[in-house]
Amino acid sequence: MLERRRQIIETFDAALKDLPVAVLKHYGEDFAGSGLLYLTRLFGRTDAERRDVIVKMAERGIACNVHYKPLPMMTAYKALGFDIKNFPNAYRLFENEVTLPLHTRLSDEDVEYVVRCFGEVVKGM
Repeated sequence: MLERRRQIIETFDAALKDLPVAVLKHYGEDFAGSGLLYLTRLFGRTDAERRDVIVKMAERGIACNVHYKPLPMMTAYKALGFDIKNFPNAYRLFENEVTLPLHTRLSDEDVEYVVRCFGEVVKGM
């Protein structure tokens, strides 16, 4: 499973390198992740623009998500008096993050479709 995740991540990394996005680095000389999630950050984009990307990807049959919603934005924490305004860094990391699908049952064709669609959506913003 780890090898398949690595293949998908390497394909995503290569395909997205010229887009105005940052990606979570999974592998380096002195570290290696499990490849659980493929997080992207849309440079200079707002929460509304990020939501639009997710909707446009869904219209193409691709389920994207956001990981992770800051705790102060969750109902239980709001009820305790937490306000996201007091956590600007957490909000900045949340507002333009899109998680692309990354699971070992994706075929090479699925992966190519995801990166093609994501590129078209991001370039069309």
